[in-house]
Amino acid sequence: MTTSVKKYISSLFGIFSVFLAVGVLPLLAQNHEERVTIEGAYRPTIKDFDKIYVMPEAPETAFPPADTSISTLERYINSKAELELLSPLPPRDKSKYDSYNNFLMAGMGSRLSPLFNYEHSSALTRDTRFGLGIGHYSSWTDIEDYAPSDFMNNSFNISLDNNLDSHKLHTSAFYHFDTYRYYGFMPDEYPNLQIDKERIGQQYQQVGLNARLSSNETDLGYLQHEIGVQYAYLFDKYESAEHAVLFDADLGMTFDWFDFAGNQTIGVEVDADFYVNSDSLTTGNDFLVGAMPYLHLSGDFYQLRLGLRVNYQDKQSQSLWLYPVIRGNLYLLDKKLEFYAGADGGIHRNSYQGLVKENPWIGSVVPLRWENTLFAFDAGLRAAVAQSVDLHVGLRYSDRENSPFFITDPAAAQANYFTVIYDGMSEFTFLAEAGWMPSEKWKVEAALQFHQYTLDSISSAWQKPAWESDFSVQWMPLDRWSFKAGLQLRSEMEALTYKNGVEISETIEQATDLSLGAEYRFSNTFSAYIQANNLLNQNYMRYYNYPVQGFQLHAGIKIRF
Repeated sequence: MTTSVKKYISSLFGIFSVFLAVGVLPLLAQNHEERVTIEGAYRPTIKDFDKIYVMPEAPETAFPPADTSISTLERYINSKAELELLSPLPPRDKSKYDSYNNFLMAGMGSRLSPLFNYEHSSALTRDTRFGLGIGHYSSWTDIEDYAPSDFMNNSFNISLDNNLDSHKLHTSAFYHFDTYRYYGFMPDEYPNLQIDKERIGQQYQQVGLNARLSSNETDLGYLQHEIGVQYAYLFDKYESAEHAVLFDADLGMTFDWFDFAGNQTIGVEVDADFYVNSDSLTTGNDFLVGAMPYLHLSGDFYQLRLGLRVNYQDKQSQSLWLYPVIRGNLYLLDKKLEFYAGADGGIHRNSYQGLVKENPWIGSVVPLRWENTLFAFDAGLRAAVAQSVDLHVGLRYSDRENSPFFITDPAAAQANYFTVIYDGMSEFTFLAEAGWMPSEKWKVEAALQFHQYTLDSISSAWQKPAWESDFSVQWMPLDRWSFKAGLQLRSEMEALTYKNGVEISETIEQATDLSLGAEYRFSNTFSAYIQANNLLNQNYMRYYNYPVQGFQLHAGIKIRF
């Protein structure tokens, strides 16, 4: 057993002892009739600003008024914090809106940026529901002083949800077609260069299938199960391609062994990932298999999961890895207060598809590795301070091998695309989030994250922020009008690049993005919106030498039918 694993197990036993002493044992003395399980919690999420719209997680026939904000690639402040609010904040009065099977959103931006989003959901039979989504967003103007920067994103999605006798079956398929330019250089710095838009162009096409079967039975002693298979194929303009097949399963059986209120579940999670990669230089394949037997204890006011994760991956320093797993939640004060803590670990792939999704301006030939999280710990509390105020404060820590960092590819003649380097990293994150909704006319959300990075070899956490924040206010003063304001901030970042063959470090300035939007609803089926993005007209950078577009005004319509 390695030193890191021994250290991990020692830390886990300490965490488990503290949690058992202060958390689980006192629960046995509480009133067993007290119910504090979180059900239907309101879950706003800080948006990932590289998406212009979010497809619904499950098909719905009712389309309430959609968010007036248009999150574009230009507004890229990627924050992954998530706030789970405990109190059921006042919902929008759905009785004002009829149910519809179709939603259409179409608009145009001042930088020749057309937007189209269509969503459909309908019942084919009593037990079968069909979903369809079609999306397009593009921009056809260039960023001042830089090479041509037009881009286009297209998506097509279909899904079927079937209720069987004792199971639910979800199947879906998608196709994405995206185009970009490697515009991260100033042509004036290369006076003898004739720019060919095709030569600095990149295209990504992705097709995928997904199937998931889950059991409906919840009786004690029944083998509950969920099995999923995903396939995705991505290929680009320059002969790079990736096939990914992901399998996962969860098998468990629930019992009632003890006298106090609650259930006990024993089970096992199984997963297997297979990848086949090729580019203009090499072809190869790789795989990961894993399993985690677990014991899950749940009651009205607590949850506790204990497990042992086993991963096998033959490209690591050792093939077989063990990660003790513990996670606990304690609910108090009639759903008003939750403490949580957990520790885990595991291996996952830094796949070509994942890297492209995070940064589409990487080169076509990049190194791909498995990232090994030797130890990950998180803890925090969620509290409903008042009827309409919810808070979340948390800590995150992880110790990882082969964490990816984007740097300028030294082979890029104009230093206009990136490659990936890997290093061991420990990351500590503090996050604080709050939501306030005093009535259905007001909604205020705020979040802040601080990051601290400790690296094994490289001198800086290249192109990773030290802090980031998000603040939004939505106001609906009248039945037909709604207004929204948003402010996103991101700290400076350090970038590793090359000039005249010499490696240098550059500072990416702080990002500030202020937006305002309004929507007017003419009827239950028709509304119009206007959105002003980047009001301060700042060309802050997503990545080094990749500035965003400045101020843009966007307007359009929404139709439900």
